[in-house]
Parts: sequence; C-alpha cells; structure tokens
Amino acid sequence: MTLAMTPAMALALAGSFGSVARWREDFVALPARSKAGRVLLSLQPRTGLLVNQAAADQGVVLLALELAEQQDPVAAAQAFIAQIDWDEVYALYQAAVQDASEGFAADLAQLDLGRQVVVDVRRDAMFEQAQTMLPGAHWRDPAQVADWATELQPGAEVLVYCVYGHEVGRVTAVKLRALGIKASYLPGGIDAWAAAGKPLQNKQDLEQ
Repeated sequence: MTLAMTPAMALALAGSFGSVARWREDFVALPARSKAGRVLLSLQPRTGLLVNQAAADQGVVLLALELAEQQDPVAAAQAFIAQIDWDEVYALYQAAVQDASEGFAADLAQLDLGRQVVVDVRRDAMFEQAQTMLPGAHWRDPAQVADWATELQPGAEVLVYCVYGHEVGRVTAVKLRALGIKASYLPGGIDAWAAAGKPLQNKQDLEQ
C-alpha cells in the first residue's frame, strides 16, 4: 500500500521506525499485541521520536484509533490507515516539533562556524539538487541521527540546518540533545543564511 503523505512526513516516520512500511506494520500489529482498545501515534518531545502506543500518557498525539468491542483489530487498523488525512497529521507534527525545539535556535547574528561542527541535514532529495552548503558543513541523513551521532566528539557544539529551518533541522537538534550532544538548529535554514548574505561554498568542494 502506498500512503499519500509529504516527503517530510515520510522522513519523520522513517527516522523513528526505519521506514513508512515498518511504521504501518507496527501500528497494525499493536492492538492485537497489546490487547488495547486504542492505538496512538505520538511525538515524544524530549527525544524527537515518533512512537506507536496504547496510552496517551507520553507525548503529543498525532493519530488516534479507537477500537470498538468485537472489532477485528487488524482490519480496523488497516481501514483507519487508508483514511488518514496526512496533511493534517503533518501540520500537527510540525507544531509539536516547534514546541519541542523551543530554545534550541542558534543566533544567526552571533554564529561562529569556526567553533562548531556544522551538519547539513536536508532531505537527501533536496541535498542532491543543491549546489551550495554552509562553509565546513558535512551532509548527514536526518533519518539516521542515532547512527552518525556517534561520530561527534564529546563536548562538541553542533549546528544543524535544513532548507528553511522547519521540522527537519529542529527535530534533528532535539534528537541530538536527547543523546547528550549540545546541538542547535539554524532558524530559517540555509535559505535564511543565504538571504542574509552569509558565505556559502560549493557543495562539491565540501561534501564527504
């Protein structure tokens, strides 16, 4: 089944579950596995991760399936997924990430790239089309934060940026902070950086 959602929402699910397909499998299986009468997709503000759960005691709820008695849980979950308004879910996700990342924005006017590790976390499709990067930046997959975070030196100050400083850069900073890394995101992303007349370098000279 192909689910109609924005690439950014698909990235968010992939970043927490490995892929959209794996999220779907887990969501469908959860009611039978937990014997619960509900299934929720929630964002955990502290970690920046999306989780499927049966109770609403953790995180910001983005989706909620309530099961009726005697209802087949697998069939009900499959039917529910087919009717999801992913634009609405994405809007809720953006708002939740914005709240979770409050206070993690870098000060564009005061940034000193020479003392920070600069990480480009634009979606891979966006990065492939791009021609420029911030000076000294390295691209890393925003869906694999836990993997590449191990490359960062303890105590390093990290600046992450995406295209516009929306949820991709913000949630990456949240995830890094949950891993004990002092990270901030670039408000407005590389778009605001360029608009402010800040220096850029050719991508081919920087990417590794």
